Amino acid sequence: MAEALLRQRDDATDPIVATTALRAVLGTGVVEAGDGPFDWSQLSAVDDGVSVTRVRSSGTAVRVRTGESPELVVVAVRGGRAELVHGTERVVLEPGDLGLIPNGRSSELHWEHVVVDLFSIGSSSIQRLLGVEGRPVRLAAPRLTPRSKDLAVLWDRVARVLAGTVLEAADLYQRDLVRDQMIDTLAATTIEAFELSEVLEEDVDRDDGALRRAESYMRRRLGDPLTVPDIARESGVSLRGLQLLYQRRLGSTPLLHLRTLRLEAAREALERAPTGQTVTAVARRFGYTNVGRFSAHYREAYAEAPSATLQRARG
Repeated sequence: MAEALLRQRDDATDPIVATTALRAVLGTGVVEAGDGPFDWSQLSAVDDGVSVTRVRSSGTAVRVRTGESPELVVVAVRGGRAELVHGTERVVLEPGDLGLIPNGRSSELHWEHVVVDLFSIGSSSIQRLLGVEGRPVRLAAPRLTPRSKDLAVLWDRVARVLAGTVLEAADLYQRDLVRDQMIDTLAATTIEAFELSEVLEEDVDRDDGALRRAESYMRRRLGDPLTVPDIARESGVSLRGLQLLYQRRLGSTPLLHLRTLRLEAAREALERAPTGQTVTAVARRFGYTNVGRFSAHYREAYAEAPSATLQRARG
């Protein structure tokens, strides 16, 4: 059976040879170093959706210029200390820290002794999750480091699972469902951690029409199993654009707002319930297949059980 992964190991004592090894994975890049001993050990697993490269390197004034890579690259420092330079920005990365190299823009990494994992994420996953498939994407990448410690920890956990799988247990990665979900999870976590969006989405918070269309669609389909891509498609904006719109306008998310609309409608139905109506029937009418989950959400919203609302209405 053909393998999904191309695995390769490269060792170099010359920056020129290291450059060739790096370009074989990232498609771009130049490795430079000062005078003195230089060592480069690279273990790579290359896939259509994501590539993982573990680099152990030492030398004097080592500099890696990434060039304008077509893919996003996230740097995870595992040992040593590195400096990420992007334009006028400089970020020092210690063990456990993460840094983003945006696609289509040149960046540099500086170090003396380091162990890093480089995660190169294909544009197809990013496009699909942003909801902008079928056209070139210009990403807005406002930050070089994660926006919160919790998101950094989450990203690192996801990345370590993927890296351990592709570098050490590649047979598990051969399963397409597992592979696709792992890539999408890493891509989604990258989007959230580094606040990535499509450049055109930066003005979406001024689109009152998109918000009205989303609201109208949700109210018409309160009993249906809606997803965020469904709502984004009906509102006429991308998935990420819809998320930005709700975050900036309502301080919420589309799915949390949908839950609020469902609970409001369910409360009104319970308060006007005819004889014989049950909590289970109302829950199912407004999209809940699990009445226990409905009751928990209802109690959180209204400080009483749905059965109490129904009993009061009957009384």
